Amino acid sequence: MLDETHRVWRRKHSSAGGELRRNREKVFRENFDEILEDWTGGEAPNLRNKDDQHVHNAAVYSHADILLTMNIKDFGDPDLLPYDLYTPDEFFCLVESSHLFVVREVTRTQNTYWQSRRAKGDSVTSLAEALEKAGCPKFAAIVAEHLRVLSGPI
Repeated sequence: MLDETHRVWRRKHSSAGGELRRNREKVFRENFDEILEDWTGGEAPNLRNKDDQHVHNAAVYSHADILLTMNIKDFGDPDLLPYDLYTPDEFFCLVESSHLFVVREVTRTQNTYWQSRRAKGDSVTSLAEALEKAGCPKFAAIVAEHLRVLSGPI
């Protein structure tokens, strides 16, 4: 279901030079299991936003179990869809509930990255603040708690 992400990503980076654009494209393709180049279409009468028709069709074509979207309401009645809808915040909370220690380790790694950027003079917020700004407030609170635990006893 990353086709939409890939399309937006390509448009966002279209002004990059040829070699840089090819390298970014290569990195994208190396980090995702499957990229759909084409799929069959079809009408989805359940959709409230017809601009999401291609996203729905790609999900159906790829037999996706889950579709992550910030616009759940645009997909109409979720009971009529062949996949489950989650916001990123809901999905990351679900992952954390079944893989707490994996999320804690990823939090440690990401915090190290964010701290290194700050040390280089970049103006960045904390990891938890960035997640909240990205529309994941519940997961941001979970990450903040992981960071508190990782910092050790006070």
